[in-house]
Amino acid sequence: MQEAPVDHSGLSQAPGPAAALRTDAGAGAWSPPLALVLPVILALLLLPLVLVEMPPLLDYPNHLARVDVLLHVRSDPFLADHYTASLTPVPNLLMEAVMLPLASVLPLYVAGRVYMALAGLLTLFGAMLLNRTLFGRWSLWPLCGALFIHNATLIGGFMSFSLGLGFLLVGLSLWIALAGRRWQLPVGMGCALFLYFAHAIVLGSFLLCLFAVEAVKYMGQGRKPLTLANLGRDALRFAALLALPVALFAGTVGTHLLQSDAAAVGARDSTPVLLLKEIYWRLKKLTELKQWRYRLHDMLAPVLNYNTLLDVATLLLILGGMVAARLAGWLRAAPAMMLAVGLFVLAFFVVPDPFFGTYFVSIRFWILAAFLLVAGTDIRFPSARAAAAFAAGLLALLTVRTGVLTLNWLAYEDDVADLRRAMERIEPGRSILIAWAGQEAGCCNTREFLLTQPPWRHALVALPSLIHLPSLITVERRAFVPTLFSHPGKQPLTVTQPYRDRCMAIYEGVPVDVRLLSRPEEATLRDHVEPCPHYIGWRDKYDYVLVMFSNVFHAAGLKPPPGAEEVYRGTVFDLWRVER
Repeated sequence: MQEAPVDHSGLSQAPGPAAALRTDAGAGAWSPPLALVLPVILALLLLPLVLVEMPPLLDYPNHLARVDVLLHVRSDPFLADHYTASLTPVPNLLMEAVMLPLASVLPLYVAGRVYMALAGLLTLFGAMLLNRTLFGRWSLWPLCGALFIHNATLIGGFMSFSLGLGFLLVGLSLWIALAGRRWQLPVGMGCALFLYFAHAIVLGSFLLCLFAVEAVKYMGQGRKPLTLANLGRDALRFAALLALPVALFAGTVGTHLLQSDAAAVGARDSTPVLLLKEIYWRLKKLTELKQWRYRLHDMLAPVLNYNTLLDVATLLLILGGMVAARLAGWLRAAPAMMLAVGLFVLAFFVVPDPFFGTYFVSIRFWILAAFLLVAGTDIRFPSARAAAAFAAGLLALLTVRTGVLTLNWLAYEDDVADLRRAMERIEPGRSILIAWAGQEAGCCNTREFLLTQPPWRHALVALPSLIHLPSLITVERRAFVPTLFSHPGKQPLTVTQPYRDRCMAIYEGVPVDVRLLSRPEEATLRDHVEPCPHYIGWRDKYDYVLVMFSNVFHAAGLKPPPGAEEVYRGTVFDLWRVER
């Protein structure tokens, strides 16, 4: 049964400037294939979270530990002595806003998986809703977004960004649906403020999408007149959207983050100069073949799984299918979304990493481009058989990808069990230095390491997925680890003054190279970004040293430094007691 055409607040009124935002004013009901396929897709997306307690997501354990500290810092004397909850309105609070209530009623690890489920489902729903807003009908095509749910930002454990992406897509749908109505600007302002607290990159991306939507109104037939009056009104609308988020950012955390970026690159320049230098550096690096190898790998970010061949095949199938559908006349595209895709692709190549104290920024733009590419296009299948074939192919591909991901997540549980066996030997209330095997043993950013370790142990290629797993010591043993996220400009948690010399502020969570425990003079700029490196004087500060990738450490024939006694030797974790 057909729905009546939907009026998206003037978007379907042609000719007119808003008409360029969409290519079809027709409507269609939920088709039987969509109603049958969607539940299967949702089940496949949720299956890994049901089977695995602790997924191998890079930052995820650290985020869980921070939420646990915030939840109990007032009632636990040990946590209250070491940490202070901060009320600073940092642009990275979405996980706390959702997880603190969830973890109050559910076990922490269950609440974490519920959060990830919400992030995946909301993002898929957001892509479907945006597609429906643009083209006036629910369609099978945006279900391709399910192939992007398990992407590089999820593997990286960027939890606030992952859920914020779904809210971005919903907010963009609302802005387009309310075009021409008086409620559009107030709703947009509310979305902008909400997305500020969700994640700064999500807010910036939302504004970039709105710019594309409004810019398209000045293009094509029936375009909006390009006058100073029209440009002025649009500029004022954007100023209204930005006013409160910019004031909050500049008045609270901006200085912290800018100083962190300056220290990270060893510069003392003022912020505009530093930013221009970093953009120039990124453009210059694009002339190098080595840089393009990294860029080509980063292009797999929307489908990053644990099998490169499968990831390449997935991306080629999606893009190839779109090209074929376009040639056959089945595919239409919303101009505003294609402009937004182009802007995100440009940002992917130009925006430097790190950017304002945040890492892996560029891949987030590539992932946003992928979702907008699917949500901003529509395929009308010529027959029910063609739609059924598409649905069957999508389910088959998603099943294979889910199987590969689940097997890797299940294998990771052995590493988690190894850490727990080491943790059993740690008394509550102790301080533990986190170290890894280091350069002498070929760990952890070397080609040999990537080739010899199983795929679940190296997330985002450059960083091992085990880096933040020791944060669980804070949760399960109520002990202090220096790598817990506590940057005053990025997190609602800070370390109390007596323990500041034992925490990391800029390069949060990066373990110390074990060689520096006996030879600190070999430290590089990266190791010395802190005014007082947390590992200096480690024998006096810490009770234990937890070494990750001890298998690589022992294979290289290395021994614990003087002052450390081995009390546990595991598969990938060793525990040393500090002798005094």
